[in-house]
Amino acid sequence: PSLEAPCHAVYLAIKEPKDAANRDRALDRAHLLSLLDRHGSAHPQPEATHFSGAIGRHDLKWESHTEFVTYSAFGKGLSARPFDPAEAEVFPEGWLAEAPGKRIVSLLIRVEQMPEDEAPVLAKLEDWFVAESLAVARVVDGAAIIAGDFRIDPAGHMRFAVFVRPGTGARRVGRIVQRLCEIETYRAMSMLGLVRSR
Repeated sequence: PSLEAPCHAVYLAIKEPKDAANRDRALDRAHLLSLLDRHGSAHPQPEATHFSGAIGRHDLKWESHTEFVTYSAFGKGLSARPFDPAEAEVFPEGWLAEAPGKRIVSLLIRVEQMPEDEAPVLAKLEDWFVAESLAVARVVDGAAIIAGDFRIDPAGHMRFAVFVRPGTGARRVGRIVQRLCEIETYRAMSMLGLVRSR
């Protein structure tokens, strides 16, 4: 995606609990079309495994992977309340309840401009996250700071903050957010095998 701060992203990964690689992909497509039809949006090609389009005020990216499907919704601007659960309403609860599988990842990502003085960033991180599990890293040669505490909030979402330096290109910001979603998905997928491996 091409993203300019300030913006936000809502991300879902949905997986069939058993034999996911051999699932009925027509059900995945029907679930996508149900979301698109709610917004009067265009449909993907019949055999598409990737789709991008608008749904309301968000840009949607859908991908069908071997074992799961992902939905990313990107919106301009930020809510006044950091990580407001209302941001996730782009994926309505009734629609989620009809998903052909279980939600294995649900992320809220807040992307802000990084101030020259990083003290306000630290203050926000202390306010938004649990200190004992907070992880913070500079990425892409210092172009951004990403942070999260790997805790699921009361609304059922994992939360990540991304602070980008002024002048960071929209494609680069998009890649940072996309990689964050991918890393969290594969972290969650690896945890599914932990009990079996033990």
